[in-house]
Amino acid sequence: MIKLAFRNIFRNKRRSFLTLLAVGVASGLLLFSVSMQKGSYEEMIRNNLRLRTGHFQVQRKGYWEKQDIARKLENPGEIMKLIQGFEEVQAVAPRVNGAALVSYESRTFGALICGMDPVLEARMSTLRDVVFEGEFLDLQDKRGALVGAGLAKNLGVTLGDEFVFLGQGADGSLAAGKLHVRGLVKSGFGDMDRMFIAAPLATVQEAFSLGTAVSEVAVLLSHDNDREHVAGALRDLLREKGLSRAAVLEWPTLLPGVEQSIKIDWYSGMFFYFALVLVVGFGIANTFLMAYMERIREFGVLLSLGMKPVLLGVLVYWESVILSVGGVVFGFLLGVPVTFFYQVKGIDLSESAAAMSQYGLSTLMHPKLTGAGFVWSGGMVLVAALVLAVFPAIKSSRLKPVEALRY
Repeated sequence: MIKLAFRNIFRNKRRSFLTLLAVGVASGLLLFSVSMQKGSYEEMIRNNLRLRTGHFQVQRKGYWEKQDIARKLENPGEIMKLIQGFEEVQAVAPRVNGAALVSYESRTFGALICGMDPVLEARMSTLRDVVFEGEFLDLQDKRGALVGAGLAKNLGVTLGDEFVFLGQGADGSLAAGKLHVRGLVKSGFGDMDRMFIAAPLATVQEAFSLGTAVSEVAVLLSHDNDREHVAGALRDLLREKGLSRAAVLEWPTLLPGVEQSIKIDWYSGMFFYFALVLVVGFGIANTFLMAYMERIREFGVLLSLGMKPVLLGVLVYWESVILSVGGVVFGFLLGVPVTFFYQVKGIDLSESAAAMSQYGLSTLMHPKLTGAGFVWSGGMVLVAALVLAVFPAIKSSRLKPVEALRY
């Protein structure tokens, strides 16, 4: 039956090629589109994790819900030693987050002062890379600070200017101090650039009456696939060590907007892919049906010679299966080189820089070939084609030889 199906396909080479082309273009286009989505998701997650949260954080229980600086994490050094015991861990960095009013001359704005260890933070995040003017924090400089570009513009400060901050310490006392602008930061995240100030960890701890306590310990892993395993093992280890007041929060909890954006974009993409497959599917179905209509008399001859109607339906369906599978393979042969080329070179989307920066995306997008891309693109087109091929197969199996011969 398969041999006969191949012979029938090659009898009308032009029609068969057009069918292969329709299925191939659809699957190739879907492969490129899904790869673009996967690439953008990977970049969005990577940029947010490297600059902001890490793969997960250890905080005091209840801190994330209220962001109260009084809910401090005691013994961060002991917790960091436990974390560094995992081979999957790439970097660890303690941080202090304190809300304050910052003033320069007659201007005052709200800001988030982040205390950090310059050496550990340079390993942990890409903060050093987004300093576009000035220099990164120096471990010996106790009064140096990095200021977000938007906040610097609102305050009117430049490199070397001194500004003051005023907030509330962990014990309810007044937190105040002076900092000097050593560098300006442009991260691409609007909220961060408008409110962010980075200062040495010890300086912020002293100002906010924290002692050696911190707000969080951020953890960067070698790969996100290890996140759930390492986070779960760390929770168990913290309980064993009697550190039950510490909570391990993974990035989907810390960055709910990123995860929700990815889900919304993925489901929206699936809707448009389904519409594309539906349109292409009707074209494929039309080709299959025309192939059936042109050969009704031929089918009548086969039935008259003794071929069983069921086998005739199987023959017609096998022809559709071969064309559909061949079309998907042809689509991959078209789509993989194009996708891989742009995966290496990237696609310049600088005209949409403002919109893309909101989600932590660069203007040079790189598609990402993944197994999911092949499954979704090939699977959707193949399933649609095989389902639509059932109709002509059923019709051919119900033909009556006398009526078919007269067609």
